[in-house]
Amino acid sequence: MSATQEKSGSPSSNAQTGIFFTKQPILDKKRRIWGYELLGAELREGIFNVFSQQESSASLASTAYLGLQGAMERGKKVAVAFDAKSILDGAPYALPPGHGVLRVLAGAARQPEVLESLQDMRQQGYLVSIDLDPGSVDQGLCAQADILVQDFASARVNGLAEQAAQTKTQLLVRGVQSIEQFEKARDMGFTLYQGGFFKEPEPMPGRKLSSSHVSRINLFQLMESEDPDFKKLAAVIGPDVSISFRLLSYLNSPFFGLSRKIQSIDQAIALLGWNKLKTWLRAVIIADMAGQEEVPQELAALSLQRARFFELLSTEYDWWGFQPNTLFLVGIFSLLDVILGMQMKDLAEKLPLDPRLKAALCRDAKSEYLPLFNLLSAFEDGDWESLETQTRQLGLELEQVKAFHAQARDWSEAFFSQPNQAQ
Repeated sequence: MSATQEKSGSPSSNAQTGIFFTKQPILDKKRRIWGYELLGAELREGIFNVFSQQESSASLASTAYLGLQGAMERGKKVAVAFDAKSILDGAPYALPPGHGVLRVLAGAARQPEVLESLQDMRQQGYLVSIDLDPGSVDQGLCAQADILVQDFASARVNGLAEQAAQTKTQLLVRGVQSIEQFEKARDMGFTLYQGGFFKEPEPMPGRKLSSSHVSRINLFQLMESEDPDFKKLAAVIGPDVSISFRLLSYLNSPFFGLSRKIQSIDQAIALLGWNKLKTWLRAVIIADMAGQEEVPQELAALSLQRARFFELLSTEYDWWGFQPNTLFLVGIFSLLDVILGMQMKDLAEKLPLDPRLKAALCRDAKSEYLPLFNLLSAFEDGDWESLETQTRQLGLELEQVKAFHAQARDWSEAFFSQPNQAQ
């Protein structure tokens, strides 16, 4: 058992079943999370054939996968792509009505029997999302769909926005990769946005670290020293109500499975050992720095997922001598600039990392760590073709790497599903 894995009952463990999919947030005009789409690597366009009919009811409907139960309890939608056959077979009923969004290509949606089934499903509380053909502005579909989807690269509205407003149809744009693209799509009349833009930093001029953030970074520096002073650490953490409460609540949660209740930081160090405790303390600090807003919390969860993925990858592959503990730090700091709204080059100078790792966080084109970030982007953007190419070029086993990513996702979701972690 590794230092970052306690109980084996993490939410899905689907990495061991041969099933692989990931999720991508969908945001609204105010850059709040509206819902998530599940993306399946096996199909490239969705996960409608990943489960058998029986597995769908047991797995997809329960949505223990990817921590989506908590998201739905917060009113978020879950979008999944289905083909014509799956719709006619009733596969969408694996999703819960009121939360399920059925994504279908325009060609399938025009088939009379499919359209009839989709309209029946709409009556039962499902939303229907139709992908328009590239460059299409098919206004006739407005009455048949709750959401019309275009890719940013070929996005056109030409009267579609006005028609959509009349029929209360939302317009979703996929493939939005930058803040500039988000703003352009919003000006065009789109109301929902999907893509990697939410991970792009939007530095606020003149913004400086708050005293709270400074104290957290100082705590990281104490933690990452070669010979940490445990008494000093306990003295710093103990009076910090937010950090100590979060950490102790987590360590005493059912997930961690300890037989004795931990009542102090000193006791936690003595009972667990420093290396094991340090992992959870890092996670708690990042979650605390993200605050209570949902997008920063999403970024914090993604940071933990990246950290765990890097750690698992470097444990299995002795790749260029990268150390698991070091790569865990790179992952956990990788979105700090987005979370805090500051330039990474300014933040990196304050982090307890050597110059090579700081260069990696700043995405230096010469950084030896850059291929790992490119690998992450392929996962997070659902770019399966790029993922296959990169794993081959890096000498990695695709199925093993996918399993690591699923394990990392489950580990991060388990952390944020615990009481007080997202409060």
